[in-house]
Parts: sequence; C-alpha cells; structure tokens
Amino acid sequence: MAIYKVVLNGQYSGQDIKNILYYRTGIGFDILGLTVGGTVEVAQAVRTMVWTFMKPLMPSGYRLEDITAYVYDSTTLDLIYQNPTTVQVGENGTEADATNGPAPCAIIKFALEPTTVFTNGFKPPKRGYLAIGPMNDGYIKSDGSMYLDVGRDLLWTALCHALANNVETLIPPAVFFPIRVHQDKVLGIFKITSYADIRDATLRNQSSFRRSRQPEV
Repeated sequence: MAIYKVVLNGQYSGQDIKNILYYRTGIGFDILGLTVGGTVEVAQAVRTMVWTFMKPLMPSGYRLEDITAYVYDSTTLDLIYQNPTTVQVGENGTEADATNGPAPCAIIKFALEPTTVFTNGFKPPKRGYLAIGPMNDGYIKSDGSMYLDVGRDLLWTALCHALANNVETLIPPAVFFPIRVHQDKVLGIFKITSYADIRDATLRNQSSFRRSRQPEV
C-alpha cells in the first residue's frame, strides 16, 4: 500500500491557493506497475474526477496552475521519491468573477471511517475539511451563510461526492481511496503518522474567511 499527497496549486489575484488531498492504494496493491510510484496516475485522476467538479464553482479569475503528487511508503511513512510529480493544468474557473478577494471560502467537512492504532497508525485523525475558494459573492449571504439555490446545491453535492469517492485510471488500471492524515513534527519536520478513510463529505452551511490567503500589504 502507498499513501499519496496531492496538492492543487491555484492562484487568484496574485495569491497562491493550495488545497491538499490524500489518497491510498489498496492493501497488497503493487505500485511498481505505475508511473513514478503512481504519482502520475493519481494526479491525472484527480484532475479528471475532482477538478472537473470544482471548476464550475471557482471564479474565472482563479487559475489551477498544476497538480503536484507525492508518494509515501505506508509502513515507514517516508517519501518513496524525494521529487514529486507535477501535472500541468492551466485552467480557470468558470463562475462569474465577483469576489471580495482571495479569502472568502466554503468549508467541506469530511466524515471519517472508524480506525484502529494497529492498522491506521498512532493517533488517527477523527475529522478533516477543505477550504474551497475564493467564493463568488453570490454564494454567500450577508450573514455569512452559504446561499444555495437548486443549481448551486447540485454543484456542491457533485463536488462533495467527488471528494468522498475513489479516483481511478483505466490504463494502467489503478484505484486510489480518499483519506485524511494526521501529522506530527519529527525533528522539526512534519511527518504523516496515521490516516483514516473518508466516509462522506458535506458542505458546511456557514462560509469561512482564510486570513492566510489575504495578499500581503
């Protein structure tokens, strides 16, 4: 089994915006038949099966530059290849570009499967989330809650479904299961120490504001 860190590297209004997904292969699956340990396949699968559903929610000023994937040994939790694989994307969102900057975002919450220390590592995660943004002004009400008409609700439901489900490739055949990870600081470096499978993903009713995404002034 291998664990993958997949980073969606986006940019909006000169600000870097990163969303990080994690996946694993099935127990006993041999990654030697994949390209660079499966990093090429998982990045391409995320582009096809996740970005496709994220793109309609992103403003036209947002640009997904590339998708970068790292592969870890599931036993030692060390990188198998020191250099990651990067798949170029270069595509913009398709929603009207009317935002209050890069910081407003929507929160997708992950419900995780039960875990054990013996199979999932020490201190497996109990929850997880993604901050998707920037959000178009029309998605957020004046009180900060998400505005969800039928069309918007369908878009969010499709993205949540994509994030909670496997991504896969046909040639070569490979299936990657979505997970969230727990990390600890070891010798000054954050290292994956455990994981939990994702059971479901839902949109939080209240929007959020990521100060880390505000441009420096």
